[in-house]
Amino acid sequence: MSMRSRGWTFTAYAGCALFAIFALAPLFWMIFSSLKPYEELYNFPPSFNLSTLGPHYYEKVLLSSPFPQFLANSLIVSVVSTLISVLIAAMAGWSLARARFRGQWLILNTVLLAYLFPQALIVLPLFTAIAKLGLANTYLGLILAYVTFTFPFSTWMLTAYFAKVPIEIEEAGRMDGASNFTIFRRLVLPLAAPGIVTVAIFSFINAWNEFLYGLVILGGGEKRTLPVGLYNFVGGEFAQWGEMMAATSLTMLPTLLLFLFIQRRLVGGLTAGAVKS
Repeated sequence: MSMRSRGWTFTAYAGCALFAIFALAPLFWMIFSSLKPYEELYNFPPSFNLSTLGPHYYEKVLLSSPFPQFLANSLIVSVVSTLISVLIAAMAGWSLARARFRGQWLILNTVLLAYLFPQALIVLPLFTAIAKLGLANTYLGLILAYVTFTFPFSTWMLTAYFAKVPIEIEEAGRMDGASNFTIFRRLVLPLAAPGIVTVAIFSFINAWNEFLYGLVILGGGEKRTLPVGLYNFVGGEFAQWGEMMAATSLTMLPTLLLFLFIQRRLVGGLTAGAVKS
């Protein structure tokens, strides 16, 4: 390797390292602040006294606040909306990938356009529809709202993925007498597992981190999700910064673990369908 190539390589690694430090600094500061005693939170310049660190804020959040209830609410809404979105998107994506009919291209692009439409602009009409159905302040109302946002992108992505599955496999199944549902369940879905995992992660994270619709549809009751529940730690004239940092760290933990365990499959699913074989 020439000196010039080594110089470019060093510059690239140094740039990546600086970017990583810049990106991870807020995360480090949030976790560090969640362990500092109250009297050190407002010190300037900041103090880095490791001997005073402790889990007192975490104990307060987990044992003396409604955080566990908000955590359960978020898990229910996120998991159920993910399952519904993936199931519907998988069936719709396979249909769009295999069926040939007039207007197919228009439907597929309209589905993607629906995802690109700003969510904040339809919060009022969507809430009105949910309220008229009697689903305001219910898990089901929020789940339906989340499905309307995750379904379009999930369908568009799975359509590209199903298009890469060899059609000969499906034809062989039909020759053996298998029904369309059997082919879809036993042949297509296993081959599309990376794409389905990617769509499931996208749907879960979208529901887990969403704030606006959780606030509007569920209001301020006990069914609040975690992003809305974090408002509990902000008062009119006083903010419980230590408790908020601890609660935010705990809120981030499930998605972080999710990425660590399925990182490789996620990358494979994101690149699937990008190159046509």
